[in-house]
Amino acid sequence: MAELFSSAQSTHHRRLRFNPLRSLTGQSLATALDGFEAGDLRAAALLWQSMWGRDDILSVVKPKREKAVSRRDWTVLTSDDSGAAKAHAKTLTDFWNGITAVNAYDRNERGGMSRLIRQMMESASYKYAAHHIAWKPMAGKLTATFEYVPLWFFENRTGELRFVSDGMGYAGVDMPRNEWMVTVGDGLMIAASIGYFAKRSALADWITFSQDFGQPKVVGRTGQSADSPGGEAMADAVAQFGNDWRTVIFGDDGSGKIELLTVNGSASLLPMPALIERVDRRMTALYRGADLSTMSSSQGQGTGASVQEGETDIIEFDDALTISETLNEVERQVIAWHYGANVTPRAYVRLLVPQREDMKLLLESINTLVRLGAPFAVSEVLERFGWSQPKAGVELLSARAAAPVDPAAPDATTQTNGLSDAAEERFLAGAARLLARCPEEARAELTEGLKTVLKAPAGTELNALVEFIAELPEQIAKDGREAAEWRALLAGALTAGLNRR
Repeated sequence: MAELFSSAQSTHHRRLRFNPLRSLTGQSLATALDGFEAGDLRAAALLWQSMWGRDDILSVVKPKREKAVSRRDWTVLTSDDSGAAKAHAKTLTDFWNGITAVNAYDRNERGGMSRLIRQMMESASYKYAAHHIAWKPMAGKLTATFEYVPLWFFENRTGELRFVSDGMGYAGVDMPRNEWMVTVGDGLMIAASIGYFAKRSALADWITFSQDFGQPKVVGRTGQSADSPGGEAMADAVAQFGNDWRTVIFGDDGSGKIELLTVNGSASLLPMPALIERVDRRMTALYRGADLSTMSSSQGQGTGASVQEGETDIIEFDDALTISETLNEVERQVIAWHYGANVTPRAYVRLLVPQREDMKLLLESINTLVRLGAPFAVSEVLERFGWSQPKAGVELLSARAAAPVDPAAPDATTQTNGLSDAAEERFLAGAARLLARCPEEARAELTEGLKTVLKAPAGTELNALVEFIAELPEQIAKDGREAAEWRALLAGALTAGLNRR
């Protein structure tokens, strides 16, 4: 399948390019955004392309959002343990390792899977990222070149992207699904461009203020006339300062003096710095989640960092899932080419994102819930941890067999019906510690919940704990740190098998 643009076409398009920021006004921005909503993408796409590379915040947070996903490892998981699934996994692994990613508009941009994902992440900013797929069958294998095409070559007037080959036309042509891959993201530049405009205007005013009031004014005073040697010498001396605002007063009584005048104006009273700072924070929040500095200053030391981390994790996980699911659509064609049109894929690619949750707590909870009868698919649990199904013949980890226990022998630490005394004391001590520092309005509810757990009839204690975990008071549930500590305490009790007499 032929590539989209020749060198001549690329040259032609570049000659037609212009900088839309030179004529940017509130009206032109509104027109571009309205056009984007109506499906006319070109004006907004060109505007956004110029914006992000020229703004000191957007040029940082946009690539950071993209690289957070593109640098992640990926793996191919199987949906079952069948031979077909393993064969599909190998086929897809070979395919993704062999693809090439290029930019149809800039041939200097070239790479593999990481480059492809980076290009797909443009959808986070521009709403859409489109790739033309050039399939390349060879020697019983299928590979492909993915050509990223900038958004200004598309229109969306019918509710479906259509390709405008010359970049200037009104109506595009249909894009067959077997020839194109379209990633749909958040479209953050819609909001960011409004902030950019406000920041740009405020920054221009601030620069003007700094020029007018930031430098002292140079005034030379001489009793000589302008055309006298003394007057000319004073004019030359003042000119050496190089200030934009300078003057010489001739015939003045304060002869021979050069003064530096400061114009009254306080930068602390200006609205521009606060506006620019707010825009920068909100741009950061758009791309990375909760704004670290804002959250820290408003909620106390240390709180902002935990909120930022949680928000960023959510965004990164969602981005990785969006990319993975988009790639899965392409995989259907790969499997169809190798195994037949009616064959359902039994393997799928997944981007691996870091799991910052308490993995020990997660494992303990899964273990406890399984013992309570909760159904868990092995494949789902493995995927949660970023692991694939083990291959046949490899050595597997297994639980160590417990030493035989003599039922008649007394056990000094373990009760037959529940926790050891020491473990029970630790649980109650931990609960008392958490109760002492929790909000007063939540303390009564937590106390009653603990009483319910401790008074639960024999055989129902574990269920009571599960309910307690799920129904933490709202004040506790909103506080990430406190909620995590309560869940850790209760999960420990679940794992130990709390059973009060």
